[in-house]
Amino acid sequence: MTALSTLEFSITFHSPFRVSTGHAAPGLDTGVDGANPLPASSLKGVMRATASQLLGEVRLVDEVFGSPEQESPWLWRDAVGNWDQPKPATRVSLDAETHAAAKDMLVVQEQIGTDSARFTITQRHRLDEQDFAKHRLVLAVAGQATRSLGGNRRRGLGWVTITSESPKLDDSSAAAFLELA
Repeated sequence: MTALSTLEFSITFHSPFRVSTGHAAPGLDTGVDGANPLPASSLKGVMRATASQLLGEVRLVDEVFGSPEQESPWLWRDAVGNWDQPKPATRVSLDAETHAAAKDMLVVQEQIGTDSARFTITQRHRLDEQDFAKHRLVLAVAGQATRSLGGNRRRGLGWVTITSESPKLDDSSAAAFLELA
């Protein structure tokens, strides 16, 4: 059995991002939480999606990230950064025939940014040495392979570089990860 461990990640932001609160605000269709704009649940979700994309739907993804039958042995923490003030941004849907704004399709949302942030993932259940090594590798690679987060990722928002500070990855890490697929 291993001692409980904490994995550390840094995020470099290449664009603003938006993780919506799910609630409208005055003058906005969706807002962001300026005090906690990048919650742990969003980080876990994008890392899980990345791990699933890289590994396929394998049992290891459920072991690391949890499933309805099994709690994750890891606890994500909210990202900590020097956040800018949220700013409004608009999005419009255009009518394909007239090329004008479609009726009722103007959306006003908030987005937020910063240069960098940090987050941690802490082990909350002991694992044997072999499982610990696999989990740690999956988390580090999933973090570093994640390139976007938040809403409108495919529309230019939320582009990031996530770096695993602890553990550091190298060529042998990539080879070991590929063997897990």
